[in-house]
Amino acid sequence: MTIPAPMLDQAPPPPSVQAPAPAAAIPADLKAMLDAAIADGDAKTIAKMFDYAARARPDLAPALAELRTGWQAQVAARQAETDAAAQRRLADAGAFELWSGQVEFGASWSAGPTDSLGALASLDLKRDGIDWSHRLQLRGEIQDTDGVRAVERLLASWQPRYATSPKGYVFGLGQFEHDPALGYDQRYTAGLGAGWSLSSGRTLKLALEGGPAIRRTIGDGGEAQTRLAGRGTLDLGLAIGPRLDFTQRVSVFYEDGTSSGLLSAALDSKISDKLKLRLSYEYRVEEDGLRGVSTSGSVSRASLVYKL
Repeated sequence: MTIPAPMLDQAPPPPSVQAPAPAAAIPADLKAMLDAAIADGDAKTIAKMFDYAARARPDLAPALAELRTGWQAQVAARQAETDAAAQRRLADAGAFELWSGQVEFGASWSAGPTDSLGALASLDLKRDGIDWSHRLQLRGEIQDTDGVRAVERLLASWQPRYATSPKGYVFGLGQFEHDPALGYDQRYTAGLGAGWSLSSGRTLKLALEGGPAIRRTIGDGGEAQTRLAGRGTLDLGLAIGPRLDFTQRVSVFYEDGTSSGLLSAALDSKISDKLKLRLSYEYRVEEDGLRGVSTSGSVSRASLVYKL
C-alpha cells in the first residue's frame, strides 16, 4: 500500500489589496464655471466659488482641492514675478526717476467792510525706493487785507527715510520757513528721528515719528537764536468712501521756554483720477518766551489738488 507523501505547509495566499477608488472628476459645467471665475481674476470671488462648490459637492473635495491648489500656485508665481520686476525697476532707476506727487492751488477773495485777497500754491513730491524714500515739500501762501500783507508764509522741506523694518524707519529732516506773522523772518531746522507706521492699508493709516532737532531762528529785526528742540508728529488718514478721504496731522516742536505747533485737517473729494477738491483747516501757534512772541491763528480754505 502506497503511503501518500506528507504535504508541505503552504503559506496562506496574500490578502487581496483593493485599489482606492479614483477621485470623482469635476463635472464639465462646474469646471467651466470655476475656470471662468479664475480667468476673471477676482481672488475673493474665486475663493467663494470653491467654497460653494465644496459645500454643494463634498464628494468632489479631492478634485476641488487639487484645482484650488493649482490656482493658488499660479497666483503666487505671478505675484513673485511682479514683485521681482518691481524690485529690479527700483534698483535700476536713476535719482530723478520714479518721483510722484501732487500740486495744490487755492485762492480766496472777499469784499465788504474788509477786502481780502489770498492765494496758496504747494508742491508735494515723493520717491519710494527699496530701502530709501524721499519727500520734498514746497509751499507758499500770501494774503492781503485792505492792501496790507497779512500773511506771507513760505515752507521748503526735505525728509529722507531709511526703512529698518516693514513698519519702522529712521529719517533726517531739513526745513526752511518764512512767516513774519508768527514773528520770524527765517527759520532753519535740521533733525533726526525714528518713525513707526502703526497701521497700513487704504482704509486707515496711522503714523507716529519723533526725534531731536536744531533750530536757528532769525527774527524780523535780524536777531538770531540757535536752540535744541524735540519734534513729534502724528499723521492720520481715513478713507471714508471710494471718493472721499480725510487726513489730519499734528506737528509739535518743543524747546526750553518755547514751543510751536501745527494742526491741519483736510477732506478730499475725488473729482477724477487726477483731480480732487480739498476743504482744509489749519491752526498754528508760536510761543517763544525768550523773544516775547506769542501768536496763533487759523485758516480755512478750499483748493484744487492735481495728481502728477
